[in-house]
Amino acid sequence: MRVLVRIFITCLAVYCPQYAFSQDTVKQYHPVVRGTKADSISPERENIYPYASLQQLLKGNTAGVYIQEPSGESGAFTSIALRGTAIPFITSKDIYESQPTIVLDGIPLIMDHPFTFDIQLFGYNHLGPATNLLSAIDLNNIEKIEVVKDFGRAALYGPRAANGGVILLTTKAPVKGHRKISFNTYFGIVQRPHIYTTNAKFENDFRQRFYNKYATTEQLQTYPLYLRDSTNNAYYGPSNWTDLYFKNTPVYGVNASLSSGTDRANFRFAAGNQRSANTADNSHMDRYNAMFEINMVPLHGFTVSSMISASRLERTRSRWLRDRFAEMQYLPDLSNPLPPNKQYYGQYLDQFTKSFDDNKTNEVNGYFKINIKPSNSLQITSQFGFDYNEGLRDLFYPSTLLETVNYLSNYFGYNQRVIFNNTITFDHTWKEKHHVTIEAGQGFQADYHRYNYAYAYKGPNDLIRINLLHSDNTKTEYLSPKSFDHALIFSFLDKQRTRLLSFYGRAAYDYNDQLDFSVLFRADGSSSAQPDNWWLFTPTFTAGLNIKNTWLKDNHAIDVLKLQASWGRVGRLMPDDRFGEGPQYTSDLSFSNNPVRFSYNGFPGISRAYSSGYIGYGITWPYTDQLNVNVSTALLNNKLQVSLDLYNKTDHNMLLGVPFSAEYGYNFRYKNGMEVRNRGIDLSLKAAVLPAKSAVQWVPGITVNHNKNTLLALPGGLNELSVANGSKLLKVGNSIDQYWVLENEGIYNRDADIPTSKEGKRLNYKGIPLMAGDPRWKDINGDNVINDDDKVLKGNVSPVISGGFNNDFYWRGFTLGLSFYYALGRKVMNAEVANRFDFINREGKIDMSAVKEITFWSKVGNYDKYPLYNPWSTVDAYRIDQDLFMENGSFLKLRTLSLQYDVTTAKWWNKKGKINGLAIYATATNVFTITPYTGGDPELVDFNGFDTGYSLPLSRTYTIGLKMDL
Repeated sequence: MRVLVRIFITCLAVYCPQYAFSQDTVKQYHPVVRGTKADSISPERENIYPYASLQQLLKGNTAGVYIQEPSGESGAFTSIALRGTAIPFITSKDIYESQPTIVLDGIPLIMDHPFTFDIQLFGYNHLGPATNLLSAIDLNNIEKIEVVKDFGRAALYGPRAANGGVILLTTKAPVKGHRKISFNTYFGIVQRPHIYTTNAKFENDFRQRFYNKYATTEQLQTYPLYLRDSTNNAYYGPSNWTDLYFKNTPVYGVNASLSSGTDRANFRFAAGNQRSANTADNSHMDRYNAMFEINMVPLHGFTVSSMISASRLERTRSRWLRDRFAEMQYLPDLSNPLPPNKQYYGQYLDQFTKSFDDNKTNEVNGYFKINIKPSNSLQITSQFGFDYNEGLRDLFYPSTLLETVNYLSNYFGYNQRVIFNNTITFDHTWKEKHHVTIEAGQGFQADYHRYNYAYAYKGPNDLIRINLLHSDNTKTEYLSPKSFDHALIFSFLDKQRTRLLSFYGRAAYDYNDQLDFSVLFRADGSSSAQPDNWWLFTPTFTAGLNIKNTWLKDNHAIDVLKLQASWGRVGRLMPDDRFGEGPQYTSDLSFSNNPVRFSYNGFPGISRAYSSGYIGYGITWPYTDQLNVNVSTALLNNKLQVSLDLYNKTDHNMLLGVPFSAEYGYNFRYKNGMEVRNRGIDLSLKAAVLPAKSAVQWVPGITVNHNKNTLLALPGGLNELSVANGSKLLKVGNSIDQYWVLENEGIYNRDADIPTSKEGKRLNYKGIPLMAGDPRWKDINGDNVINDDDKVLKGNVSPVISGGFNNDFYWRGFTLGLSFYYALGRKVMNAEVANRFDFINREGKIDMSAVKEITFWSKVGNYDKYPLYNPWSTVDAYRIDQDLFMENGSFLKLRTLSLQYDVTTAKWWNKKGKINGLAIYATATNVFTITPYTGGDPELVDFNGFDTGYSLPLSRTYTIGLKMDL
């Protein structure tokens, strides 16, 4: 009975917030609008799996949510897309700006700002620890996850809902009337994969086909030295580098909580530790977390609540050469790659142990809230909340790793958010039929991002690993370096500060649980908007019809049938605070390879920000409109539950950098005017297949999202625009995530096969005549010239259809769970194979494209399917911008497999004992993948859809665990 009462009160608090604090047993942190719907996930089903982040839990569990993991590395950045994206991914910054807001107990969490990319020559990773901040959330402490995509409810969060909606997390509430101790722990191992390794003989055989067919005598003389000597055991010996690179690695997790209290005061304390790991390159991450929450009712109708949570992440990163050289901005002689023999590779690793790379992230968030209920119909709530996270990275590489040049760098950055919200709500029911809610609210949010970054080269020896400064402020050398050359020390700092002030009013009416409608008006003022456009006013309307209660009360086959519709508008915040200033001066000096230099040799400088684009006057708020129609039903005594959403979401007046008059010196100018539309369907279905009396129960569930984005307009009335240094094309009427490629139709085996014009001029590529051994590219416009005019938009980076398929089987206390994840209709560019075939243009250059990782000595993909082009051709025969390397990247994965036994269901169990719950479980994750893709894992691609090979695998993990409640 007590459990039933608990469930009833929880449901009452979620659907009728006016009663949330009168019961004092559960918390109510998020505004809830009657008649709207959110996709909910119960972490109870998922907390047996060794998930290291919120993104991993969300994957495949909710329709309309697409998770892109570019790497299986522990703690690496992972992106979330709600109902597609309206932001074209031109640079690494764009993926950060497209992420939805995560709201934890009413606190919108603050993420890393991408402004560090402004000072990076290579934008592979965010500066600092580059840790996924959502990995700091201990999912054992989360009671419920709601994905709110319908603007009927999401619009309450204003501009924070612009990227498709918001994701609400509610922590577990304290219990009352008794004490509860919960414990969940697991131990497991990540299994090393089987890799097809190669050595110099394999590489030599691969290249000889090209040399035998096309090489001249001069080209034969430039054959790489490390492939010439077949007696060199470092390269021609056993290729057993995987013994040092891949290892079976232990993982574990433990979480414990204590909760108790009465009607007047209750609390919950939780603490945990988790180690997640990858089988590759010694990559792992440790998380330590603790939280405390308390509710007190000193007076009837007066409730005080508070919570504080703290987490620490310590991450050991992979040792990619590319990432190391990008951090150092220094490239050594790349003539000889790392050898595949473990004896010689081990010597390199021994030198690497003299370096250190400490990556630490600390996060603290919490709130203090007061709720006053002067009467049953009136409620006043005031909440103060904060979220603070800081990242630290201390890095040192010895001179033995880089041609006698040692290197160190230090990064410290933090993100800080403070919120202050006040609401007053009148909620009343007349004659048990007429329900009215009137609410007014005010919110204030202040964000502050800052980082300090410095690096130095060529210290006196490898024993001095910090940048020591003179500390006596009475001396003239105060703050000057002791060890490193002053001219070889470089420092950077930057900050972003924004404010958001909001007011809203909402009125809702419900008639007899048959018909409901509501209206919401918001006013949002942002400091990042320009002074003459600080404020944006947005409306939202919702309406609902309970068809079951209105016309089908006597129909016993239909238990629920509801129709809901909403149309709403929310503003989109400017990407940084420069837009609020209009035209301005910022530091933009380039005395080295850095895109931005804030000082040179200790002397500050200033110049126009030519590389960061021109910001003029007249920039106005971008905004998003969304129409959503939902039909939800339950049939056959709730055995079949279906929810279907149709949505049309259009982003208007968006900012984009467009070409600017060259005489002004700026690379581009930001202008309003881009419009992107996302249309799609979200479908969720869950069923109880077998009869209720059956000893075995099977409950399958499926989520499906179909999304299509279309570019409707470009600034200034443009029809198309080349972006990303000419590698992408934005064209009105097409999707913003398509590849821009030449169509490949084979190879020209003879010069006579190459078409000629009427004047006898041979077909050429941008003025370079094609020859035998060159690709047969399609001349789209028939002008006898292959150039950008012959490129076509093909394929999509994002899947056309994505979702998950879950199956739960129950029998006598046993639960067998299987979860599949799928993505259909997406394309992947196999850049790893393209780079392998393009070996002539990448061999031995002092360029990032010439870097060969230890994973170079492995074979991924089917090399026999590609034509044998002339790799010395001046048309770059194996260039990446052709559909030769574009493959079907659809996949179906068995992500998780679990078997759980509830010991308390056994006949011999003492029902009156102190242990209320006890379950043992075993899980396997990343079990298998079915895909037509011939490369590696089709899921592990970057934001451009390129499989570059720079990703650690999604490791297969096996765990056993125990859950217990006292």
